[in-house]
Amino acid sequence: MFTELEVWNLFWLSGISNAAWFAGLAFLLWVSFRAANLVGESDNMIGKIAVTAFCLVIVYQLNFNAALVEWASNGTASALVYLQSQGTEISVGAQRFVEFMEPGKEFNLMPNGIGWVFLITILAMQMSSIWMKK
Repeated sequence: MFTELEVWNLFWLSGISNAAWFAGLAFLLWVSFRAANLVGESDNMIGKIAVTAFCLVIVYQLNFNAALVEWASNGTASALVYLQSQGTEISVGAQRFVEFMEPGKEFNLMPNGIGWVFLITILAMQMSSIWMKK
């Protein structure tokens, strides 16, 4: 049987690896904006198509990263619910966490409302830099 502390420890370990992945994505997002600005100033159609594909991949990966955070959070909430169902008392913070999350929810790539706004805004900024005349 695991303890609440072990559940939290695994949750934060997953957060560390996810943060490292996000740091790499943040750098690649910056690269995608730089590439969009550079290719947008040229008439190179192949370059524009390639940078568009690169930008789409980076935005997809940002969405995937956010989905993994949600999935890990929901999985942690599930573990806390299981722990509680086995008669172990969980902390008030753990109870609040369970109330906020959706224990047992399957992995889902559909972002919430703010997530959609964030991703669409990034795409609009990138695509306008690539395809619109300056």
